[in-house]
Amino acid sequence: MLKTIPKSNITKRNFKVYKEWSLSNSDYAVVSASNSYGSDNYSFWNSINSKFYNSDATAITLFGKVSDLANLTAERKISNTIYTIAVPQELYGEGIKDKSVQIVNHDNDSIYSDDGSGNIFSSVPEYILTSIDFELGQITITDNDGEVFTGTIHPSSPTDFESGEMTVTFGTDTDVINVVSFDLQAGLMKVSEVLDFDGLSIDASQFGNIFYEDGLIVLTELITSYSLEYRSTKTIYETEVLVSSKAGEFNTSQSPSAVDVVLTNSYDFTTTAIPNVKPAGTIKIKEVGDIKLKSSITGSYLPSVSGSWDDYHTSASIDPTGSYLAPFITTIGLYDDDNNMIAVAKLPKPIKNLPDYDMNFIVRFDT
Repeated sequence: MLKTIPKSNITKRNFKVYKEWSLSNSDYAVVSASNSYGSDNYSFWNSINSKFYNSDATAITLFGKVSDLANLTAERKISNTIYTIAVPQELYGEGIKDKSVQIVNHDNDSIYSDDGSGNIFSSVPEYILTSIDFELGQITITDNDGEVFTGTIHPSSPTDFESGEMTVTFGTDTDVINVVSFDLQAGLMKVSEVLDFDGLSIDASQFGNIFYEDGLIVLTELITSYSLEYRSTKTIYETEVLVSSKAGEFNTSQSPSAVDVVLTNSYDFTTTAIPNVKPAGTIKIKEVGDIKLKSSITGSYLPSVSGSWDDYHTSASIDPTGSYLAPFITTIGLYDDDNNMIAVAKLPKPIKNLPDYDMNFIVRFDT
C-alpha cells in the first residue's frame, strides 16, 4: 500500500559541519614569490596581486573576506615577497572556517591566527616603534593602517623592566601595557595584548591574509617550516518528512496466513551471473492477480483458536497479547515519483498500528 506525501509535510534545512585538519610543510611546501620581474614565480606573485590585492575592487569584484571594505588598502597589503600555503580543495571543502586557523612558524617559533575577516595576526601583537625616549617620557608608534600615535610614558615605567610593565597615556586614556620585547634596531615593539585606549584605534601589525573559500594563505614574513591547524567546512542538508497513517490505513496484515492470494501465472526466469558473487540460475516468477483478506484466522497449532478482523473492536480492551490481527509497523519506505525507493527508515521498536487511531512518524535523513 502506497500513499502520496504532500509537499507541506516535507521540510529541508541546512547546517554547516566542520572537520579539524593538521598540516605541515612536509605535506605542502611554502611557495615564495617575488614582484621582481624575471624572478622565479613572478607570474604567480602577479596573479595573486591582481586577484586579491586590487585596491579598486568593489563589493562585487572583491575576492575574499574583509572586515571593512572602506579600509581595504590597510587590510590587503602585499609585500614585495610573499610566502604562500595552498591547501587543496579536498582538504577544505567549501572553505576554511573563519577563526579556526593557527600557524606555527618553526623558523622563529612565532604563532599566527586569523581574525575571522581574512587578516592574519601574531599571537603576540606587534607595532612599529617609530621612536622612544625614556628621559623625555615619550613614545611614538605606527599602527597597521599607517597612523602615527604619540604617547606619554609615566616616570615610574622605565625602572620596571623585569615585569615588562609600562604605564602609558595615549590620547586621554592611561593604561598599563605589558611589553614583551623592544627591537630598537628593527623598530619593533611586541606587547602581550592588543593596545586598547579609549577613543583610539591602534591596529597591530598584520602578517598576511587568508582567503577562506580558496584555501590560500598569504604571509608577508619568511617561513619555510610550519605547522597548520584549521577546520574545513561542509554543508549538510537535512530532509524531514512527516508520514501520517490515518485510522484504518496500512492496517492490513502482510502475513501470508492472513490473506488469500490469487495467482494468474508463473514462469521461470534466467538470472545473469555476477562474477565472484553469484552464478547464473533460474528463479520462479509469480504473477499475482488479486490479494484478499481472509474473513477469519485459525491457528495452526490449536485450530479451535481463531479470530477475525472485527475482533479488535470488541475485544481490544481485554486482549492480553495486543495482537488481534493489527499489524506492527517496523519499516517505512520513501519512494520518488517514479516509484524508486530512495530511503528506508527502521523504527527502533515495532509500533502497533491501531485501527482507530491516527499514527504520525517523522523521518529524517541527511544528504
